[in-house]
Amino acid sequence: MKKIVPLFLLLFCFFGRAQSEFEEGITALKAQIKNSEGSQKLMLLDSLSRYITSQRSGYNFDSITRATIELAYELDSFAIGLASTDDLIFFHANRSGTPEEGIKIFEEFKARNHEESDKRMLAKLYTNAGDAYFFSGKLEASIPVYNEAEKYALMANDSSRYAIARTYKAGAYVDQGDYATGSQLLKETALLFTKLNDTVNILMSRGSLANIYGKIGFSNEAKKERDELIRLAELTKNYYSLIPNLYNASLGAKKDGDLELALQYLTTASDYSKGMENKIPANVVVDYALLTTHSQNKDLVKAKEFYELVKNKYGNLTTIPFEGEYLHSISEYYMAIGAYDKAQKAITKKLNIYLEAKNSQGIYEGYDSQAKVSEAKGDYKTALLYSKKYNAYQDSINGVKKALGVSYYQTLYETEKRDFKIQEQATEISLLDAKNRIKSQWMLFGGIGLVALFTIIYLFRSNKFARTKQELQEQFSQDLIKEQEQERTRLARELHDSVGQKLMLLTKQTKTIGNPNMENLADNTLAEIRSISRGLYPANLERLGLTESINALVYDINSNTDLFFTEEIENVDNLLSKDAELHLYRIIQESLNNVVKHSEAKAIEMKVNKVSDGISVLVKDNGKGFDFEKKYKNLSLGLKTLYERAKILGAKIDINSQLAKGTALRLTIPI
Repeated sequence: MKKIVPLFLLLFCFFGRAQSEFEEGITALKAQIKNSEGSQKLMLLDSLSRYITSQRSGYNFDSITRATIELAYELDSFAIGLASTDDLIFFHANRSGTPEEGIKIFEEFKARNHEESDKRMLAKLYTNAGDAYFFSGKLEASIPVYNEAEKYALMANDSSRYAIARTYKAGAYVDQGDYATGSQLLKETALLFTKLNDTVNILMSRGSLANIYGKIGFSNEAKKERDELIRLAELTKNYYSLIPNLYNASLGAKKDGDLELALQYLTTASDYSKGMENKIPANVVVDYALLTTHSQNKDLVKAKEFYELVKNKYGNLTTIPFEGEYLHSISEYYMAIGAYDKAQKAITKKLNIYLEAKNSQGIYEGYDSQAKVSEAKGDYKTALLYSKKYNAYQDSINGVKKALGVSYYQTLYETEKRDFKIQEQATEISLLDAKNRIKSQWMLFGGIGLVALFTIIYLFRSNKFARTKQELQEQFSQDLIKEQEQERTRLARELHDSVGQKLMLLTKQTKTIGNPNMENLADNTLAEIRSISRGLYPANLERLGLTESINALVYDINSNTDLFFTEEIENVDNLLSKDAELHLYRIIQESLNNVVKHSEAKAIEMKVNKVSDGISVLVKDNGKGFDFEKKYKNLSLGLKTLYERAKILGAKIDINSQLAKGTALRLTIPI
């Protein structure tokens, strides 16, 4: 790969001159490729295809990139093959307007084993493949592809790529009429892009939300949002956002019956798109929309001009980009000039495409067009049939779906207004603009409000119950520890006062017998009982105080192990209650025991200091450490006890451990 850098420098120097020199350079490089082989040929092909796509379209980008892909897989250079496949799918889905070709390339790619590849690149490739299905009208099929893109983005820890895939998936849901799911996804991605400070994608997600406002009837809010987006996109010269938003604004104006405003938006979009041929897919549909709008305005001169442009530019291609939109635009022209048979033929073909793709918007627009052309031909029976289909389909998609999703839209709109500082009260959006709404809509809003209220109450009660349950669990754990300490104290006293005294008498009696073995057994048993008693309850706490008890504990471990101790223990007597002193002692005791038993450490650093508002404790070792994240998910009994004792003390505990780097426990106890 190191050879690619000078090759690119050569390309930029060589092609950075006049147009003719650029073409001559391409020819020369192709000759060089023809005379090379193996990895050298692969690098030349890869550099050529990337240089062409970075400079301009054309120059056989498709065939050059395909050759690069095949050679890359032949040489087992999967990274280059994967990147080139992604470039080619993107080119067909988002540049050339031939998404069906992108699907074919993606299907060929899936036949290869790619599971062990770069997950970030796979996320990008699957997102572009989802776009290929989306722009082909296969909305339902695009969703599982976007899901795969999300999966790979999560595996790569790429939040931006994850949010982009979810945004595009939201578009597929919305275009199928599932506004509720689409809006929820857009709400999530808008927050993600805001956290990432991703201006480009913030514009994209807000544009998608504006489309939803338009689809559910909030036309004023949709227009205000789009006008703001257009202004921001113009300021930042973000034409990839500007042109689609101008196009969508024209659709909103058309829906409101303002064809003049729609034409202004489209003309502006067309002006911006000049010189960006094949770089923005919306350029194609802008041409279609201009033909449609001029035809509907009965401006036959302009309509004919755009009909010739659309027919010659796109109609003769093997695969017509966005064929449904193409057929719609020419059918509107045929309607305008009275060629009703041609119009009906185009409409029928368009309707079949949208029915196959399950595109709800295209389906009911197709029914409406069929009704209009049948009426124009005098076939009123057929016109009535399609009119009924249109009304029924529109009611089912834009009525029921909107009703189910409207609570999401209100919440989403309020959030967007607040986050992006739009100067209106979000709670008044639908009410202030609902002057001509029928009474049934008021009932609908009221019903949804009640459902929302009950949901809030339910969530509040569930949250309160969960908190109460957690508090009871914590109290139970703390009470259990207290009971354990009391039971330990009782057992320690029993062992000392009863069993210990009897063993002491037994020891004295064995000495009178004169049997050394019996004497040793009795002495060892007495020492063991005393050790167990001290473990159950540290009597030193009462006799010596907390500070000396800690010193004694450190001395005991230091004298009985090979560990090297560095200690700094200040006098902390009488700063805590007796119960609190016992809990602190137990925490230090458990921590040191863990080091001795598990850490394989060579040295321990032990600090107990008085600070301005409490006591600070540090127990640090240089042992093998452990994976704290994994351990934390399944806490051992010892660690659970440490945390519970810290809660009883009202202390802050922090355990930091890394494999092969040791463990440090820090405890801060307020006084």
